[in-house]
Amino acid sequence: MKVRNARDQDFMKCVETIKLAWPGFAERESVYHVFCKHFSTTSFVAESDQKIVAFLLGFLSQTDGRTAYVHLVATHPKYQRRGIARVLYEKFFETAKKSGRNRVSLNVSPDNVASLEFHRGLGFHPVLTGETVIVGGVKAAKDYNGPNNHIVPFEKEI
Repeated sequence: MKVRNARDQDFMKCVETIKLAWPGFAERESVYHVFCKHFSTTSFVAESDQKIVAFLLGFLSQTDGRTAYVHLVATHPKYQRRGIARVLYEKFFETAKKSGRNRVSLNVSPDNVASLEFHRGLGFHPVLTGETVIVGGVKAAKDYNGPNNHIVPFEKEI
């Protein structure tokens, strides 16, 4: 497996990967293009046999010089549970540290139990401020991403 920075032309492969990894997840395809083109130094793909099997889209916060942010990570279902996402995170952490960042933030949907467990396993912890709500037994920030769009914000010191 090879990990490299995302490139402009990778964005449709990232779209294909997320559709397989997380059916029903909806996001404009242009978002993937923006990350692969304009945030390529902090976005990564993992390749096996020259095919993209996983990706991580992230950026360095423009308003908080201590923080890097992970927007989305996905692994093709045939390649899940092989540690590929963990390798992508390690590459992101290394890049963030080299840029003077000491914290990584991300958001997880409270109904995505696998992602909640995975991120806790990486050492992330929920950072809940303000009003909260319980969703499927999970405490989340109420209306974090708009009405009835509750989120569990996570952070990790690196």
